[in-house]
Amino acid sequence: MGPERGQSTVEWVGVLLVVALSFAGLVAVGVRVPGAGLAGSLASRILCAAALADSCGDEPVLIAAYGSEVGALVRRHMPTVVFERGSRALPVDFRRCRETGCGDGADHGLVRRTDRELPVTAFVHVSDCRAGEAEGT
Repeated sequence: MGPERGQSTVEWVGVLLVVALSFAGLVAVGVRVPGAGLAGSLASRILCAAALADSCGDEPVLIAAYGSEVGALVRRHMPTVVFERGSRALPVDFRRCRETGCGDGADHGLVRRTDRELPVTAFVHVSDCRAGEAEGT
């Protein structure tokens, strides 16, 4: 008989599914489960990875840079940049590339990345100036 590596993969997936559904059921009923926040965070990261992160946007990056509250505000108030028809010049983060060719992109449709695969950037830094939150207070 040949090697049987991975023969229990289906069983392990089934066990993990039962455990996950059990925890989800407990949370839905209202039982306080330790580590539910961590489990939710891990689940969202796994789903983002499975979707190749296109549907997740840059939410994890915003949260890591600014924290969950300010990151959510940045996402909510992020501007939509619209260019003239035929314009190929796109704004990119100057810390990643300073050549004019880095900002060349498609001349029509929704553009998320340049020809050199750099993300289109509308701003690169946010300062939290709310009362009590400003730096140095």
